[in-house]
Amino acid sequence: MTVEADVRLLGSAEFGATAVIGDDALCQIATTSGFSATSSVAHMLGGFSKLMSLNHPHLCKYVEFVRSAVRMFLISIGPVKLIDAYFTHENSSVSDFISIHNLVYVILNVKNIVGNAGFVISEHYSRSAVEELKECKKLDMARIISLLLPVLSAFTYLHSRHIIIGYFSLNSILLSSQNLVRLAQYGLHSINGSRRNLEYCINSSWYLPPERFLQAEIKSGFICRAGDIWSFGIAALELSIGCLLSEIWSPKQFYCTLIALIRRKRSGSIFRLLLLEIQQKEPNIHIALNNTILLILEKALCILPSQRPTARELLSIINGANSSHSNASKDYGMYGYENDENNLGENTEYMRELLESEETEAVQNLPINEAFFLWKLCGSSIETIFLNYGIIKANPPVLVLPYLVDGDCFMYGNAHIRKYEFTFDIFILPSNNFRDRMKSLNESKFLISFEMEEKTRETYDLSLMVKEKDIEYQGRRMLILRRLLSSYPFKKSLLFCECCHDIPPLYRANLWSALLNIYWDVEKRFIAVDTFSPHISDRQLLVDIPRCHQYDDLMASPTAHHKLKRLLKAWLLLHKNYVYWQGLDSLAAPFLVLNFTHLASAYSCLESFIRLYLHNFFLRDNSSVVQEYLAVFFHLLAFMDAALYAHLSIMDFRPELFAIPWFITCFAHVLPLHKLFYVWDVLLLSDSSFPLFVGLAIMEQLRAGLITTHFNDAILLFSDLPDLNMERLVQYSLTYYNIVPASCTFRQYASKHVREEYAMTHYTITELNEFCCPRISVTDVIRLIEHSSLLIIDVRPQYEYSRGAIIGSVNLPPYGEEDTLDTVKTALMNSQSAGHVVVIVDNEHLQRAKKISRLCVLEGYNRVCILDGGIQKVRSMHDIFCIPA
Repeated sequence: MTVEADVRLLGSAEFGATAVIGDDALCQIATTSGFSATSSVAHMLGGFSKLMSLNHPHLCKYVEFVRSAVRMFLISIGPVKLIDAYFTHENSSVSDFISIHNLVYVILNVKNIVGNAGFVISEHYSRSAVEELKECKKLDMARIISLLLPVLSAFTYLHSRHIIIGYFSLNSILLSSQNLVRLAQYGLHSINGSRRNLEYCINSSWYLPPERFLQAEIKSGFICRAGDIWSFGIAALELSIGCLLSEIWSPKQFYCTLIALIRRKRSGSIFRLLLLEIQQKEPNIHIALNNTILLILEKALCILPSQRPTARELLSIINGANSSHSNASKDYGMYGYENDENNLGENTEYMRELLESEETEAVQNLPINEAFFLWKLCGSSIETIFLNYGIIKANPPVLVLPYLVDGDCFMYGNAHIRKYEFTFDIFILPSNNFRDRMKSLNESKFLISFEMEEKTRETYDLSLMVKEKDIEYQGRRMLILRRLLSSYPFKKSLLFCECCHDIPPLYRANLWSALLNIYWDVEKRFIAVDTFSPHISDRQLLVDIPRCHQYDDLMASPTAHHKLKRLLKAWLLLHKNYVYWQGLDSLAAPFLVLNFTHLASAYSCLESFIRLYLHNFFLRDNSSVVQEYLAVFFHLLAFMDAALYAHLSIMDFRPELFAIPWFITCFAHVLPLHKLFYVWDVLLLSDSSFPLFVGLAIMEQLRAGLITTHFNDAILLFSDLPDLNMERLVQYSLTYYNIVPASCTFRQYASKHVREEYAMTHYTITELNEFCCPRISVTDVIRLIEHSSLLIIDVRPQYEYSRGAIIGSVNLPPYGEEDTLDTVKTALMNSQSAGHVVVIVDNEHLQRAKKISRLCVLEGYNRVCILDGGIQKVRSMHDIFCIPA
């Protein structure tokens, strides 16, 4: 998938943040994962994804939903001797103790102190229609229409996508420095879903439609598209009279006035009655309206919702009345990036202005999502900003203690004190630090020429974690990969080369799609699948999905559960030969998180990933595939760490006991998503054998604990994996991948996605388990001979060896009943110190090769393998096969 052509640039915009406070009936105590699966913030986060997918030239772009930590304190109740268990939280410090009857209440202060809250980040402009109205006092009809037209086109677009604005006023109409009109704070009701998730009611008193009067204090009150039309009518009325209704009446006075008018009129429009009330209240207001505005106000201010027109009908009224605005009044009801001609012209004109300006800041040319990503790297915390500026006011932790905490960790009492005081307005996030930091960057680093890049490439020796926090590095990387994505697939090879360095988190979804060979037309196939009808796997999905990656903010939301179910059912329906195995939900989760607003792309990525890396793993009878994979993995462990292999073999502790979840989910079941992304960034650049080396890298980190443990302790270690160093894990995986001969990973059930196809012997699982080390192909042996990086031990009898052998090989013929390595021990030790591969050569049956290789492995010699097919494979290769002198 490519980056969309109509990227919204930051331009003169700022970042606006709106606080949304969740309302849980019973606040749960924070868990160690920091997130409650039943939290209202989880519901809002899932619902927000729909708003992020909206794209219209007259809508302020929603950028991100940033959630706060769960609660400002954690209360632990238990005997004194158990208290230490609660001190391990990395963000906590003990602030107070209350001891009652040997039970200790511990208050832990945590760094993030706004619980159950989220912050909606959007594109914002400081100037609104209210400022223009106050400056001009009286707007002419042409200007009023030029303000209403874009708003109506935005209303039409939102309503066509079943988004209700819900909160609208003249303050919601923002004006950019280029005088573009854009709508803000739209659709925040849609993030609630079907729950009463918000702690407050989103409304503006003077714009509230009659049907919501009596529900003003009800959080999940009735809202509909007709209510948006009423609010639009009030805004149009204010523009027409040149005065805000808030300057004429207080909210209570306005409610009383409207109720009186509704009792008099009962149905139809109350526009003219309201106009008379305004003139009586403010005789100095002079009202002169043309027929178009009068008709809009008459229709929009009808008492009954059913009598109000749709936004499309109001738009057609203005279009029909004033053809001079035909260009500006394009019907955006079916607007999308695929037919955005106006937006293209807007961007072209805007870019021309930027090029002509000598004082253009670099940040103005950044896509708004990139700009906010870099803003966060400057170290700003949104919740800290809100607290410091008094936007949110929280009580001290010691005052919000509940009266009672039951065994299920529910808190009772003081619920009203635990609520926050806040202002539901858009707050402009300070960006001085961000802009100063961007100005200080070396501009030459951002002048990219792909043709000259190889000559001028700079190396960064920083770790991946450090590079992700480096604003200059991330800015440059996002610029490079954004341009390459825009030219995909024509620059596909260059894109792959750049991804080998690292993948910027912001463009991970697009880059993964490119690496998995996903192209544009993926929607039709997905939407043709009936994912709503009952399926045989529904019962198992109902059990597995709510538990899938629940520590992740997004995956905890009901929206994610619904989408994940659709995603899995679509895959099962389109692949009749496969069945649902536990772990498939974890495998699909990374693609869902990255493509949350585009489910078809998530499906295409999942399908391609399974085809490339997990071929036939989800067959109804997958035992042969899985057992072969585990056998090859155990052989590779013997190749890289013979001592650990020997220890596990003596305990009969085989990979079947711990590694099946690793490989059937490509580690998605055992690694948290934020760590899994780093592994898959590299995995997608490698072939289907790479998961084997990731498994080896995990074993390397667990080696210190495994090498001395007994069977039961080893079981416990794998049941609860310790925190893994991801930088080291990825580095070791790549090292193993590069130094192990590719043929050592040969599997007869592997996909075609391999580095090289080898014609090697196929063995049954029983026969494969008789080996204790991997097999190597003749092709790889020849490569090693060319580099003089191997030791060849020919274990055939002396008379067979004398008839012909591989050049440079050492003969270890059988002596008596018991085999020993005494005659080749020196050669083995020299080989080990040099890091060479030890190749055991036998006749085609490989019976003695298996015995000698086992001796080598059990004595701790690494990099031991067996030549597949034996000496017969090389008899015709006269450049490496000869009769020994």
